[in-house]
Amino acid sequence: MFASRTHPMYCSIAAGCLLLLACREMSAQDSAPRLDASALRFERIILKDGTTYDGWLQSKSEMEIEFVEIFRRPGMPMSATVRIVDPATIENYVAVDPVSRQTLADHVHRLRHRVAIEAGNQQRVALVAAAEASSHAWEYSGPWFHLSSTADNESTRRCIVRIEQIFRAYRQLIPIALVDQRPLHVVLYGSVDEYQTALRTLGIEIQNLAFYASRDRTIFAGAELTSYSRRLDRIRAAHEETLRGLDTDGVRFRLQLKAFSEKLADQGVGREQIKEEMARRNAAWKRERLLVERQISETNRRNAAAFAEITDRMFRRLYHEAFHAHLAGYVVANGPISIDRWLNEGLAQIFEVGQLDGDALRIDAPNAAVLARLQRDLASTQTLSLSDLLFSNDQDFLTSHAQIAPAKHYDYAWGLAYYLTIEQQLLDPKSLAALQSRADRSKLERFEALIGKPIREFEVEWRNAMLRLSPP
Repeated sequence: MFASRTHPMYCSIAAGCLLLLACREMSAQDSAPRLDASALRFERIILKDGTTYDGWLQSKSEMEIEFVEIFRRPGMPMSATVRIVDPATIENYVAVDPVSRQTLADHVHRLRHRVAIEAGNQQRVALVAAAEASSHAWEYSGPWFHLSSTADNESTRRCIVRIEQIFRAYRQLIPIALVDQRPLHVVLYGSVDEYQTALRTLGIEIQNLAFYASRDRTIFAGAELTSYSRRLDRIRAAHEETLRGLDTDGVRFRLQLKAFSEKLADQGVGREQIKEEMARRNAAWKRERLLVERQISETNRRNAAAFAEITDRMFRRLYHEAFHAHLAGYVVANGPISIDRWLNEGLAQIFEVGQLDGDALRIDAPNAAVLARLQRDLASTQTLSLSDLLFSNDQDFLTSHAQIAPAKHYDYAWGLAYYLTIEQQLLDPKSLAALQSRADRSKLERFEALIGKPIREFEVEWRNAMLRLSPP
């Protein structure tokens, strides 16, 4: 393990963390500083390979340590990256006093709405073969869900990492308040036909590629993963054959080059001339091999893009449905509050367009399609008032599920949820409880207590903000 100058305090770190962000890696920027960044004192971890991170130790488990590396670059906003570190790789940990830790925690807390969640390591996913009698091929049990899959090993691992990313993002936006004792189950199908067949056995006919059965706390999802995997296997086999051929050609080339060098020497060619000729031919061979390797690398890049294309529809819907499961299982589970439909659907839409930047998942970017529709509607004469949205019911949203184009209620719900959560940072478990559970107040009174002003005044500000908002 590792040493610490204030090691006795370390045992309380995990329990005392203000943020339980459980993510492999996230980055964010502090664009509106309100705390004195110059007074920050950073903690430090030093790895056995000499790598040093300065920042704040966020949490610790037997398997991993979350360390928020904090950057202060001249002329740039403060930024942070949460590093997931194997405890066995740490040489030393240097803590700071409790007051400095609290200040660091405050800074990190303010970045939680604008983060990029880095993908975990696929190879570290504890995937096991399903029981012989199972209709699935693979099983996985993690901290937030259990997954069964009929897809291949690699595609299943990729999907698990992506699903874990979004669950970390949920906890980033609205931290856990309660825990449902019923585990969430995700069933992943390797083809759309398999997925739709499974839903038909449940009496469900939908086009969406993910569905949440709330009664069973089960998410069903499917994409053409098996066919993708087969194509990928064929391409990889061809690449391996090409590389083996290059290796064989390389051996043959070196033997020929040696024989040619000896021939030139026998002909009386000078040593320097022979050396130059050998260098020229070696360089030509290396260029030829490098060209082939680059072509293989480009093919691999296109293959990765193909996976994203194949799974895009599934993940968008899965992100949406899984948020409903997160809210039910970790925010209002077995508790006294419920979430109004407009807020539940609005928040879910924030996540369904989580954007991948490389392997990082961003959750703060506006939903471009919804924003465009909302802006057109706000500029029209047929707008929906926020009061009407607050008092909308399930039917207003259930009806739109069957339509090709989402109803106005969905667009307004997204816009209001995005503004409250991302722009104003007003929603957390405590404010959600106050917004939803005060039986002594009407919905309007509770909402005005949240925003701190009359709804008519707030609505003008919200509409202007939405019209100014730019798509990603």
